[in-house]
Amino acid sequence: MKKLFCFDIDGTLRTTTDHQVPESTIKALNLLREKGHLLLVSTGRSVDSLKNTHIYDTFAFDGYVCNSGQALLDKDLKLIHKESLSKDVVLKALEASKKHNIPLALKCTPRIINMEPNEDVIRSCNYFNNPIPPVGSYTNQEVGAMIAYGPLDYDYQEFKDIEELDVMVGESSYADITIKGISKATGIAYFMKLWNMESYVAFGDSLNDVEMFKHASFSICMGQGNNDLKKLSDFVTTSIDEDGIYYACKELGYI
Repeated sequence: MKKLFCFDIDGTLRTTTDHQVPESTIKALNLLREKGHLLLVSTGRSVDSLKNTHIYDTFAFDGYVCNSGQALLDKDLKLIHKESLSKDVVLKALEASKKHNIPLALKCTPRIINMEPNEDVIRSCNYFNNPIPPVGSYTNQEVGAMIAYGPLDYDYQEFKDIEELDVMVGESSYADITIKGISKATGIAYFMKLWNMESYVAFGDSLNDVEMFKHASFSICMGQGNNDLKKLSDFVTTSIDEDGIYYACKELGYI
């Protein structure tokens, strides 16, 4: 029976050390495709950040959920759905950022950060192999999502207190900040309706995968992944450096 498989990028499809997709993962993706399954990327990365990874040159996926559900692309990277933060909410987040001295990046075109980058920004951008955004001002640009950069183990409570936002603490010195009620799961649901699918299998490693895991028919956490996500998962595979995706697909009979 045809299934839908959904994959996070960083720490799941792609390592956070050399930022490459392991050969074993490519092998697993090709075997899944040969069996007629649909394969979807589901990431917190923006569209521009997704394109910086060139993940689509490694494997031709059937679609892409970006910005944790706020931007959806078809297999040809054409934008088919988009949600943006309201001006009032962006201003609330910028005020909280300034008050607590937590740098805030706005996912607009071009991406900007509201204060000089510190060690937390540098650490997080190195984790994703992303360029550090230039310092800029918010002048009512369209903002798809935001990233706050706090110290490791920071709780980001000042952003969590903004009721219109969801805050997902990452595996480095950052938190993804998105529109409340929109998630990777809602983005996947859009594709399920489009493709007449009723369920999906999810692969992930961090807390921005929680909603995706909660709504999956079966969820698989990478071995090096977040411990809280492991508790939510149906299966914990080996780490990405130990052929985690291939191992899970083989062990669970998907390939």
